[in-house]
Amino acid sequence: MKLQLRPRPTPYFEEIDELLRAQLGPLLEQAMEDGPDGAELLGLFDVLDGEGRHVYDLHLFCRDDGQVHRAGTRERVASFSQGGATGSDDGALLAALDEALRAWTDRGD
Repeated sequence: MKLQLRPRPTPYFEEIDELLRAQLGPLLEQAMEDGPDGAELLGLFDVLDGEGRHVYDLHLFCRDDGQVHRAGTRERVASFSQGGATGSDDGALLAALDEALRAWTDRGD
């Protein structure tokens, strides 16, 4: 399984819609504790499959911890802890998420 990350802009806190609020959950609360600049702590990504289809939504806090949801839903399929994919019994998915994040991080942004 091959996955790729495509970054999405993080909206201002007051512009975050209901779905994104639900997906972010405690990550949003953590970011808001840092005030208006806390949005910079959130990384939002579309996760694309090998054919370029948006299949998952990935949200990271400080590029380390976060959650993966089926695209456009509240269905959590995996999570990230200390920079590694976890929270799923699907080993292929976890390995592909780890590889996609590593490829994004290695870009030097």
